[in-house]
Amino acid sequence: MKNTLAWIFAGAIFLVGCDGNTPLMKLAQDGDVAQIKAAITAGAAIEERNKYGWTALMHAARDGHVDAVRALLDVGAKIDVRDDNGRTALILAASKGHSELVNLLVERGTSIDAVDENGWTGLFWAAHRGHIAVAKKLIASGASINIRDPGGRSPMQVAKIEGRDEMLLLLEAAGGKY
Repeated sequence: MKNTLAWIFAGAIFLVGCDGNTPLMKLAQDGDVAQIKAAITAGAAIEERNKYGWTALMHAARDGHVDAVRALLDVGAKIDVRDDNGRTALILAASKGHSELVNLLVERGTSIDAVDENGWTGLFWAAHRGHIAVAKKLIASGASINIRDPGGRSPMQVAKIEGRDEMLLLLEAAGGKY
């Protein structure tokens, strides 16, 4: 039993370590707010990055852990930090359809029209993946509906390419243009 536990522990360390994820990042991925707070109290570096430029906040945002994101923001995590691909917590949350998390990030003052390395905002990602609730929140919060990526595409064009009819209706009603 001891050997099995040792191998499991060693494997866990390897998996956390292969991407350069810190223990705080792992806690953020799990959404374990109590342990996140304990780790921060013990001195965990909030803004430390893994080999992709991700922070604990980004992990929590991508995985939809609203309370974990709130806890990290409450202790000073930078809301608009970017990973190596230019993505912010908002872009990650929007791309995964986490509307409640998008609400929190918008309320906390995230840059709503931040673009990733492909020139896509959270609204582009919501349009691409058909996340209606996310798109509604972003539009209501003032997201640029007719922004263009470097290829000249708008969120509406992306929605059309992906066959997102409900998204097309939403964007059109909000003043979206091809």
